[in-house]
Amino acid sequence: MRTYSAPGVCSAMLALSVLLFTLPSLAATENAPPQMPPGPPVLGPGMGPGMGPGMGPGMGPGMGPGGRGMPGREPREPSPLDKMADRPSRPVWGPLPVFRGELAMVPLLHELLQSTDADTRARSALVLGQIACPSSLAPLAAGLEDPERAVRVQCGIALGCMGDPRGTATCSYALISDPTWIRFYAIYGLWSINTDRARAALQGRQVSQTGFIAEVLKFALETPYVAPEPVPPLAPGAKTDPRPSLPQLWEQAADVFVNESDWWFHCGDYDQVIRASEPSMLLDPEYVETYSVVAWLQWSMGDDAAAIRTLRRGVAAAPGNPEAHFNLGYHYFNTKRYAQALPSLERAVKLGGDMISRRTYAHCLERLGRLQASLDFWESILKTDPTDGVANLNRDRVKARLAEEK
Repeated sequence: MRTYSAPGVCSAMLALSVLLFTLPSLAATENAPPQMPPGPPVLGPGMGPGMGPGMGPGMGPGMGPGGRGMPGREPREPSPLDKMADRPSRPVWGPLPVFRGELAMVPLLHELLQSTDADTRARSALVLGQIACPSSLAPLAAGLEDPERAVRVQCGIALGCMGDPRGTATCSYALISDPTWIRFYAIYGLWSINTDRARAALQGRQVSQTGFIAEVLKFALETPYVAPEPVPPLAPGAKTDPRPSLPQLWEQAADVFVNESDWWFHCGDYDQVIRASEPSMLLDPEYVETYSVVAWLQWSMGDDAAAIRTLRRGVAAAPGNPEAHFNLGYHYFNTKRYAQALPSLERAVKLGGDMISRRTYAHCLERLGRLQASLDFWESILKTDPTDGVANLNRDRVKARLAEEK
């Protein structure tokens, strides 16, 4: 199971404490600067103390202490991923080889690459490319003829990441307009192919790139290729045993990327956190906390529109999950867009959202001037739990405001 480590929990509590427990200050903070949305639940178990509450990504977009491509590390406990990160064959801008050589799931993934479901085929190709077993080259090459473009892209990039020139064209085309995280792996794939044609493709796409991808592509062109340690082929007749269910398989694979994103978080490289989180969302799209993490970072780095798009993706992926609706509503609420926050918060409540969702909804009604509706909702909370001290205090405070207005 995914767990939360200190920085995200502390940041979330810091943001929520003012909202939900420091009751007399609510009206006084109406004109204060927007609070930061809940901090990201730093992903992966036991990965060190992180930056602590309230600091956030203050170093600027994607710039770790060591600068882009040379991430410095925050003071923390050693991570089991450090050895992977320090392998001579890994460029400092490249992904951590978190799957490399993990052969146990390869037989099952080969089967799933033949699934009738396109999402399953794409996910299988993604993970196979990261494992880099040479026995996967032939089925991945066959996937280049898949009727679904998303599958062809994942198969081509997987081949590229394994250094197979058959992935060159797919990686090159992916750099035209595919999402940022796809373009990142396309760059890594072309760098790994290490042919004149692949390098020419990198050079040819350089002018059209901006931001994070432009920086990564620049470093790829400057970084000499070092061949990684070879991965052995599958043994004849190898099977995946025990065989997990599909949800278990994708959740476990998503957790691996989650742990990589946590490592980048502690390096202070938030573009890489977002990049490593995207494969996790592809593999396990209903795990809404990942969207919240990515959105918080995007907002913190100055891209509110991207944050909202990410939170809406979470709602679309898990429309019946009250947390997905709450995350979107709380983002609007914490940035003082109360009219936009209300529908999402109301939906979260109707779907059975937790006490934080219900209290936030009541506060939002109040911020919109709907004092009677806010009072009625606090009363409904107290009908469920008459001992709720927070609801009692808020009910009395809103009642007093109503009396003053009359």
